[in-house]
Amino acid sequence: MENKRILVIGGFGYIGREIVTRLIAEKYEVTVLSRNSRKNAQVNPIRFIKGSVLDKKFLASKVKGFDIVIYLAAIVQSVNKSRYRENARGVENIVDAMHLNKTKKIIYFSTQNVHISKTGPYGNSKKQCERIILNSDLDYMVIRPNYVYGIDKQNNFYKLRNIIRKIRICPIIGKGNNKIQPINKKDIGDMTVDFVKEFSSGSIIDISGKTAISVSDVADYIEEHEGRGFIRVHVPIRLLKLFKNIIPFDVDGFAIDRISPLEDNSYKISSNIWDDLDDIFRLK
Repeated sequence: MENKRILVIGGFGYIGREIVTRLIAEKYEVTVLSRNSRKNAQVNPIRFIKGSVLDKKFLASKVKGFDIVIYLAAIVQSVNKSRYRENARGVENIVDAMHLNKTKKIIYFSTQNVHISKTGPYGNSKKQCERIILNSDLDYMVIRPNYVYGIDKQNNFYKLRNIIRKIRICPIIGKGNNKIQPINKKDIGDMTVDFVKEFSSGSIIDISGKTAISVSDVADYIEEHEGRGFIRVHVPIRLLKLFKNIIPFDVDGFAIDRISPLEDNSYKISSNIWDDLDDIFRLK
């Protein structure tokens, strides 16, 4: 089997666990590199390396003997804006380690936020990371997911429904009409297996769900299925921008549609957000 020795950096994260589970099911030899302890993960990789991508010497000694690296690690939300610099430092370090140890193939997970012209620290860091990958002389695939969710209590749809149930208020940033195309992390797991099997060097791929929805659409859905009304409180974007230095996510570009620029998604998407919302809201 080609590309059978796989290093997944950030394999204990929200998307990483799904990818690792799918790769193991396909009988790949999987190693996870993570800052987090293995005991906190719900997957059982063949090997586990605990360490940080910020430790260049550590990476140089560990990133050996792999056919392909899948890179998911990133600071996604932080009040401390300087921490986003770690994203580029980590990517620079893994590129150097791969060059040193003659590991050629990398699948880098970015974000569709890079399409937004004006972004905050997170979006800017991911743009920088992509530039590093594209200029690295490695064989790369860059994957840009839309908003990722799972059938679990960690996703924001479930959290929003619980807020509404508890206080009968639905907080909405801006008008709530900007669209996203949520993609189930199970679909990402399936796609990643396909990417490993048929690695296409130099590819940059946007992956999105079938359906474009907004927060207002989800609020309408919850109201219909709960059978009880609630108050929708809209928080103006201009107000958030006054406090963006202490808000742990990118405010700039937040109200812009996140619609995949690809007119034809050639990868099979099995999940539909409306069907999945039914399953999410059945969770106890």
